[in-house]
Amino acid sequence: MMENVLELERVSVKFGGLVALNEVDLTVRRGEILSIIGPNGAGKTTLFNIMTGIYTPTSGQIRYKNQLINKLKPYKRVGLGIARTFQNTRLLKNMTVLENVLVAHKEVNTEGVFASILARSSLKQKRQAIVQECMEKLEIVGLADKADQLAGSLPYGEQRLLEIARALATGCELLLLDEPAAGMNQTEKRELIKKILQLSKQYHIEVLLIEHDIQMIMEISDRIVVLNYGQKIAEGTPSEIQNDPLVIQAYLGGEVEA
Repeated sequence: MMENVLELERVSVKFGGLVALNEVDLTVRRGEILSIIGPNGAGKTTLFNIMTGIYTPTSGQIRYKNQLINKLKPYKRVGLGIARTFQNTRLLKNMTVLENVLVAHKEVNTEGVFASILARSSLKQKRQAIVQECMEKLEIVGLADKADQLAGSLPYGEQRLLEIARALATGCELLLLDEPAAGMNQTEKRELIKKILQLSKQYHIEVLLIEHDIQMIMEISDRIVVLNYGQKIAEGTPSEIQNDPLVIQAYLGGEVEA
């Protein structure tokens, strides 16, 4: 049986009288790509926000590696190994591609003032190692040759790849991708699929994915969870989800036969 890395148990989120999530159960298993689908307003991004600490659940429990994380700040969750990208890119567009990745590296902000002034050889070696690690993240997403370009000058599809590289620089073990294929053409989407599979299979990073491209979801996912109006209405393999009458009715817009 596969190990559960992240577990949500009866998690609800309420904003006044609005129920954004209603007693959602969800698990992310070791080594898998899990996708979240559902119509606009189904609660998908709210789900990401409670996993990463932007929102706190109104009720229920969130556990990561058997640790209760309901009230942990976002930076604490990053320290545990959870990182994400956003629906709308949040890059430092006047900084270079490499600098955007460097600011996310877990050891960049640990340098003391005196050590920085003295700049001993050990510190220089550490800096070089950090730069090398960040270049490796850019290599993974195919942007190493653009390290010195301004992030804002990249095409939109490459900006989304840069966000993934920046998330990887945190040393994450669980990567949450919020609509990573948005704005990409079919060729770019094919490359993105390859990169996500590489992250999962070669680098052993668990991937949790929100995406509206159903063809991509069906191709890349080990399991799929379907939300509608803040509730989980289905969970299963791609083939199971494709044939689920509730999903066909709620998400794909079809009719359920009597």
